Amino acid sequence: MNETEQGVRPQSKLAHLLVRLFLLSTFCLTHHVSAQTAATEIPAHESPAKKHHAYIIYSPDNSLHSNIVTKLSKNLQLRHPDIIISETTPQKRANIDNADSDIIIGIGRAGMQSANQHYPETKKLFIATDPNQHRLKINKGDAVLYMTQSYCRQIKFIRQLSAHWKTISVLSSEKKPVDNQPIQQCAEKHDFKIYKVNTTAKENLTNKIKDALKNSDVLLALPDRNIYNSRTVKNILLTSYRYRKPVIAFSKNFVNAGALAALHSNTDQIAQSASHIVKQYFDAGSHFKQQVNHPENFDISINRQVFRALDLKAPDIKKIKNSLQHKAQDEAEKSL
Repeated sequence: MNETEQGVRPQSKLAHLLVRLFLLSTFCLTHHVSAQTAATEIPAHESPAKKHHAYIIYSPDNSLHSNIVTKLSKNLQLRHPDIIISETTPQKRANIDNADSDIIIGIGRAGMQSANQHYPETKKLFIATDPNQHRLKINKGDAVLYMTQSYCRQIKFIRQLSAHWKTISVLSSEKKPVDNQPIQQCAEKHDFKIYKVNTTAKENLTNKIKDALKNSDVLLALPDRNIYNSRTVKNILLTSYRYRKPVIAFSKNFVNAGALAALHSNTDQIAQSASHIVKQYFDAGSHFKQQVNHPENFDISINRQVFRALDLKAPDIKKIKNSLQHKAQDEAEKSL
């Protein structure tokens, strides 16, 4: 090997070493700048997203309430995957921090009372059987979902069944009086008159039923165990047949027993509406869209034998249901 070759090799090694050092320094500098850039893009004090928390207060020994809770929890998790659901009873008190991300759902009278008493500052959604059974004060920021259909939808339903009926009778017990103003307002919109009959526990219910049927074309039965129960329904229906006046009921079982027809919502439909209200509440920044709510979806039951017995034409159920749903949507849009 000559001197020239010996000098080239060390120089070549030195060149390779310098190139490697240059590449290494360039990588380190680029990595450092990237890290600084990333650090400036991420806020130093960014807080994690709020976890929505729903506390459900209900009586587990009530099968209706238990079914609603099971389906409500499932629907809430589908609509809000990040929601945390806690269940408790009216007798227990949960540790709630009253944050904007919290909501209380009180079901039934005991659940509603417990919610009002123990958590006065937390926003609440009450789920009640009907407008008359639970007369608790609903604060301005709270909301209620009734399990029954609204007076207005039931009156619209009656008008769909017959254009000739003029007067609707309702029975009102002293323990659970019917709210006069909303039912009167809805009746007037559809050219009906309301004939209201007040009852007490000491009075003969049959005489009250006769009075109602004599002075009306149809009896609208509203949920009230003081009037409509297993001991009285048979006599009420027999009396209505004698007067050839139909009964519009509030449940499928009532129709099967002999009422003409009914609008009703099952536990699935009630739970769907409740979960929809809760989602709207959180999406709107912890505000309810409206205070008083009824199930969005419903079913119609009719007794065709009773239609024939009273010489009435059985309606197209699908057509009536579509009509009632469209009217509800139109009214909701007008209120926006």
